Amino acid sequence: MSTKVGTVFSFQDFPNVSKFPFIINKKQKNGIFVRKGLFVSTKSDEGYLLGIIEEIILLNEYFSDGLTIKAYDENKNPNILKGLFPSDDFEFAIAIVKCLGIIEFNKQNPELMKKLRRMSYPATPGAPVYVVDESILTQFIGFDTEDGLDVGTVKVTNYKALINMDRLLNKHLAILSISGGGKSYLTSVLIEELLSRKNGTPAIVLIDVHGEYLYLKDVPQFKDKIQVYDTTYFQISTSNLSAWTFRKYQNQISHVQIRELSKYIQELIKDEEKNGKYSLSDLMDFIEEDPDTNKSTKQALIGWLNELDRLNLFGAMENPKLKNILNEGEMVILSLEKEISIRKKQIIVDYLCNRLFYLRRMDMVPPFFLIVEEAHQFCPEAALSKAISKSILETISREGRKFLACLCLISQRPKRLSTTALSQMNSKMILNIKNPYDLKHLMDSSEAITKKYADMISTLGVGEMLLMGNAVNYPIFIDVRERHFKSESEDISLAEVCQHWQEKLE
Repeated sequence: MSTKVGTVFSFQDFPNVSKFPFIINKKQKNGIFVRKGLFVSTKSDEGYLLGIIEEIILLNEYFSDGLTIKAYDENKNPNILKGLFPSDDFEFAIAIVKCLGIIEFNKQNPELMKKLRRMSYPATPGAPVYVVDESILTQFIGFDTEDGLDVGTVKVTNYKALINMDRLLNKHLAILSISGGGKSYLTSVLIEELLSRKNGTPAIVLIDVHGEYLYLKDVPQFKDKIQVYDTTYFQISTSNLSAWTFRKYQNQISHVQIRELSKYIQELIKDEEKNGKYSLSDLMDFIEEDPDTNKSTKQALIGWLNELDRLNLFGAMENPKLKNILNEGEMVILSLEKEISIRKKQIIVDYLCNRLFYLRRMDMVPPFFLIVEEAHQFCPEAALSKAISKSILETISREGRKFLACLCLISQRPKRLSTTALSQMNSKMILNIKNPYDLKHLMDSSEAITKKYADMISTLGVGEMLLMGNAVNYPIFIDVRERHFKSESEDISLAEVCQHWQEKLE
């Protein structure tokens, strides 16, 4: 049985087809506290009307007069005044409800929602107002009660927020917040949910820039599902690269040099001794031994390739062999925490993304969920940006859905993130963002983020998020649940580290 929380009444120009007010019952049953954001319902002439409380106004006729308040403040014992004038009895609260629509139910099964249609007639004054039942709200939002990802509870109602995995991941996802706003925490919750699923989970590839997720490898439940690789052992297969790819990594190479380089690569591929596998050193030796190439072209090519070789990223064989390490329901973490060079990190991410997308298009790896931390480093907005990995990340954001190559971009600076890529993230998990330029960039990249939502985003606390887009039918505020497994580093304080450092020196 739904809990009654108030009664619709006429207030100013309401009710109308978009909003209605109701007087909040003073004595609430079942411990329900009526607050902004609570979903409520009432009966209208059109049927079951569902809405959400947008504002709460507290009125008291006793304190509406300035002289009364002056007398109240100046009296040494206000309780005497309250005895003479019971001001508490004059107090009442008005909730202003935004109408979301009329729910039509299935005739064969009245508990199942059939569809939601737009209102064309106001709510009825005098009609009771109820808290929306969990089953109805779950259907309205589009939660998956059977196999959804448990990310927390719907704010105010405390109903479980069980998000359908297909809807959340298939059209890409963005997780956005200021530094310290809870992005990594929320991502860890998502990973816990995905790795805990029994079946039907994509392979997860996580580009971990700061090593924040390495603790997951030590979790007993996940240790057989997680592989960790860092840049110490990462190697790009030179034989997988075209001449134009080399130009992307070393843009000083001219078009004339590219034509020559293409010729050398084709000849090396045909070399039976190499068996199609060669390193940058092999390629440079091959160029050096060629008597027909112009000397200046030869020297320039060797110089550019030698500079790439010093990055210690290129070899005859790919390591790890991406085709063999991606498995359904398991996760691969590529840790970049030991890497300082932005250019080197971008080359790694570019190769990884290109290779994964190619393998997925050829159906040589399972559907995957690619998570990119600090995405503004790898896919920046700046028009003249030379970010090597930007092109492939924008390509996956536009075309990945067709091949079940799912992408998640995580960033603390939405303004610096490519608008093209961000606009393709059809689901967004937004935690606290205060920078007005970041908020404006969000509004420019998504029609669903209005000025009103931007204002609400700037006031979110740690652990509170706005979920909107393809994952849900209606934007919803969620309290993120606690992680089941914690990193040891999150309990370490600055003071403890400083004290330990001093002890080490002594």
